[in-house]
This record gives sequence, C-alpha cells and structure tokens, in this order.
Amino acid sequence: METEINLAQLFRNRAAIYGDRVRWRQAVGGQQTSVTWRENQRLVNRLIAGLDALGARPGDVIGILGSTRWEWLATDWAITGLGAACVTLYPSNTADTCAFILNDSGACYVFAEDAEQYAKLRGIRETLPNIRKVILFGDAEHYSEDDWVLSFDALQKLSKRSPEDSDAFAAERAAAIQPGDLFTLVYTSGTTGQPKGVPHTHGGFMAQLGCVKQTLTAIKPGMVDLLFLPLSHVFGREQHLAAYDLGLETVICTSLDTLAADIREAHPDLLFSVPRVYEKAYAAIQGRVEKGSGAQRRIFAWACGVGLRVAKLREQRKAIPAALALRYRLADRLVFHKVREALGGNLKFAISSAAPLDLKILEFFSGAGVLLLEGWGMTETSGGFCLNTPECYRMGTVGKVYPGHEMRFAEDGEILVRGPCVFTGYRNNPETNANAFDADGWFRTGDIGRVDEDGFVRIVDRKKDLIITAGGKNIAPQLVENTLKQMALVSQVCVYGDRKPYLVALITLDPAHLRQWATDAGIAYDESADGAGAFREDPKLRAFLDEQLAKANSKLASYETVKYYALLPEDFTVENGLLTPTLKIRRRQIYQRYDDLFNSLYRPMRAEAGIQAG
Repeated sequence: METEINLAQLFRNRAAIYGDRVRWRQAVGGQQTSVTWRENQRLVNRLIAGLDALGARPGDVIGILGSTRWEWLATDWAITGLGAACVTLYPSNTADTCAFILNDSGACYVFAEDAEQYAKLRGIRETLPNIRKVILFGDAEHYSEDDWVLSFDALQKLSKRSPEDSDAFAAERAAAIQPGDLFTLVYTSGTTGQPKGVPHTHGGFMAQLGCVKQTLTAIKPGMVDLLFLPLSHVFGREQHLAAYDLGLETVICTSLDTLAADIREAHPDLLFSVPRVYEKAYAAIQGRVEKGSGAQRRIFAWACGVGLRVAKLREQRKAIPAALALRYRLADRLVFHKVREALGGNLKFAISSAAPLDLKILEFFSGAGVLLLEGWGMTETSGGFCLNTPECYRMGTVGKVYPGHEMRFAEDGEILVRGPCVFTGYRNNPETNANAFDADGWFRTGDIGRVDEDGFVRIVDRKKDLIITAGGKNIAPQLVENTLKQMALVSQVCVYGDRKPYLVALITLDPAHLRQWATDAGIAYDESADGAGAFREDPKLRAFLDEQLAKANSKLASYETVKYYALLPEDFTVENGLLTPTLKIRRRQIYQRYDDLFNSLYRPMRAEAGIQAG
C-alpha cells in the first residue's frame, strides 16, 4: 500500500482496508440509506471523473454551499481527489458574503444544496464572473433551461470513462498531489468586517489527523459517530475527515430539529459537538427535575452528589471505595441510566469544542457516566490543538497540547502557538498577516489562557472580549454568561460593562421551558409576539428570574455579578445574525444592535423603563 502524503491517498487506502463495511448512514426520503466504503469510493471516483470532464483542473478552487449531508462529504473527497481545493460556505451566509468568499478565493465552480441556495447565487450572478457552473445537490429539475446549472446526478454521468478507468484516473491524480498543495480554504465567520480566508495544505491536515489518531487511541475502527456539525466549520470538517481516517461508521444528521431523536436511534459510540448542545440537554434534564415531586428532586440531588464524588475519583485515576460504589450503582439505577439512554445508551465519550462549557455541566455528565471531554483549537490550527483524552483529562481545562506542537503565553496572557497544524497566513490579507504572527513565527490566537503545573491548558476568554470595568477589574464575560445560562428558563445571555461601574446583561428565554413554567404557575401564556412580550413583564416571572439571578450571582466574584438585566423578545439565532454558525454569540453585533438598551440599564430611572433589577 502506498505511503500517504496527502488526503487523496488516505481516502483510497482506507476504502481498500474497510471495503464492504458501512461507511455512512443517513435518512434520505424517509428511508435509512447506507453506503459501504467500496461504494463510497466508486461514487467519489465518478465525481472526480465528472469534474475533470466539466473542465475542473488540479489547483482550481471549488466551493460547497450547503448544510451537512452525504453529498457534501462525497463532494469534498472528490474535489480533494482531483487535486483541487474546496472553499466552504455556510448555508446561512448572506448573498454578499457568498460573493466575497467565492471571489476572494478565486473559485471557478460551486456546489449548492438546493433551490434556496441557488436563488442566493443567481441573485448575485453578475458579481461572480469566475463561476462557470453551479452543481445542485437537489432541485436541479427546476432549472432545466438554465445553462448555469448542472445536477449532481448529471455530473456523475458526464465522463465517458468506465468505472475501471475512473479509478485509475483517481489513483493517478492522488499520486500527483504534494503535501504543500492547497487542500482547503475556510473563511472565519468573524465578528466584524469581511471574513478572512484561512488556507490549509494537505500536509497541515495530515498532521492534524495524525495528532487525532495519536491522541485518541480509545477510538477503534467500526465505532459509530454522529455527524451533525456544520461542515463549513473546521470542527465539523475535522470530524468527517478523522472519522474516515479512523475507520468509523458515520451516521449523518441533517437537522438540529431531529438531533435528540437521531442520537437515541443511532446509539453512537462517539459524539462531537459544540457546547450549546450539551447546555440544552442539561437544561432539559433540569427542567424535568423541577417538574418532579419533592422526593424526586431530592433523589436527583443525592444522585448528583454521589456522581460528582465518583467523577472526581475517576478524573484522579483513583479507586472508588466499596461503599461509594454501592451508592453509585443505586444512583445509576434511579437516575443516571436515563441520561445515558437519552444520548443513545452507548457513548464511550463525547467531545466539546468551539467555546467553554460550564464546569457544572461537565461534572454532571461525567458523574452520569458520560465522559465529556473539552478540546481547543481554531480555524487557523486546522481544528484541534489541545485535547483531553479518556486516559488523561482534567475537567475545566481543554487538555494538553498536541504532540509535536508548541504553545507559549504573551505577557498579557494571550496564547501563541506554533506547529505543523498551524496555517501560514490569511489569503489576500498582508496587513492582517503582519499582526497575526510574531517575529519568530508564533501565531497570535487572540485567546487568553494559562497552563497548570501538569500541562493542562485553561482558556480564560477571547482577548478582545475581556471586559475591564471602571474599577479596573478584568472580567471574562464567557465565565459570567455560562453561569447565568444555568438559570431556569434561560436560553442565551450577553453581558456588558466595559469601562462601566458594574455588569448588566441581556437575557433570552427558552420558549418551551417558558411555556411549561407558565402552565405550572397557572399563568396564561399567549405565544403571539405581543402576548409573549407582555408575558415577559409578568411580576411572577420577574420575581422568579430575580431569585434565579441571585443564586447565579452567588457563584461569582462580587465584581463579576450582574446588577441589572433586560429580557429580549427573541432569541439570538444564526438567522438574525446574533449567533455564529457554531452557535457562539456574536458579541459585537449584539452590542451594536442593543446599544441603547444596554446603556438604559445604567440610568437611574430603570424601573420606569420597564427594566427589572436583579
């Protein structure tokens, strides 16, 4: 078997090893569809030959605009196998952002998911002079007279090569790709201005996959992982590539609306997610507990206490005393097995990245027998850079630095990194590049962190997000927000207070939990826009939230506490521009949109403005 120096060779080698095993499963048209490794390779071969017949060549940049689905994975491998480079676009990107990314990257073809995404491209066609063809995964039949459109099925039939010739051509192309060749361009979602293009080579991503394999030795071929993360983001991309490298069977979930049911049905061994999914799962569990009887709540609290003690001993690799083990078995029978069943009942461990998770959530799931491991990385590091592992972890940290990579800290605590997974500069952006690296080639991450005596890294916050109060206190807003998100009914929180005497916050509420709370409280809840807005000013609701805020504040330092808050009539979402596609809040956009409301929380007559004190 050939030595692997690029991802196309890796693709072919794994298909040869795993052959007739299942590579991926996905519900298509209401039916579960599964494809073997061998079938998947033949599919990708057809796409490589089709792209060649279309006129695509090695070194070309080709876009994918769509959500997570099997066609995305196959297309990514086909672009890679041709020797071209994929540029990723979120389906939530605006038309203007799509135009910028496609033009800045130099893309000449683009795959799009459906009629909705094509309408976006068609509306800006005059601004995309280099795009020769749009290949549609679905809905192409609506555009039979449109010469700009080609269907995904038609692309596979475009080449006259036989299956054998297509395979030989794919092998020839794979052998020609060098480690320094461009593999992908990923544009950071950014918080202000246009996104920045991050180029990654085959060698860089091969190094990333090597670190995953070397670090997560507990993962074995044939394990099942659930893929729902956006593939346009580096974390989702890393998962899909690593799953292939490690020989996993991937269950593809195409909608967050069905995620909970898909997890239960798939029984995954591994789960990779952003913190928001675990936060919502924890909030749902807490909500059910609150609705239980007093005895049920006491049993739950007792079980959590037992679970926490066991989790701490496991973390320290210490034996569990017999008496505690007996109590834990009872706690498991009464409480924890239900938590594991809700997550499919078969999880070996789960990984969270992209933002910090509250320690309380980590401890709860670990105590319930769901080992939740945090990691850290960036688009610029081709995914992970630090990771906790099942054999070596410390809750509240993002683990240890990957083998063969380096990390140090600037005087202000900013994390600087260097190593084979790290990119070498933004595309077409010399001014930004001049500030992104120091004289010795260390990349300035913009994250503030520290490392403990055992080498475990802690992320404090984003450097530019740090709040410095009028009293000179440095506050990491994510710490405060994660604490407040543990309040009952709360969905999202954004705190504010730079150069101010104290912190204030905007809070959004979870509609489902709010509806149930209103029912339990005997309050009529009108879900119309006007009705819901009025309900948020209900005295009983405000009193309940004030009590919840007081409990949350008691866990914070005095200078970190939130003094006043306002409730927003809508949640932060990707669609309204206040969440990134990986469900992190867009702090600057929130600050800009609600500037008057934030500042009203500092005015003396807060009560007259309808603002409730915390």
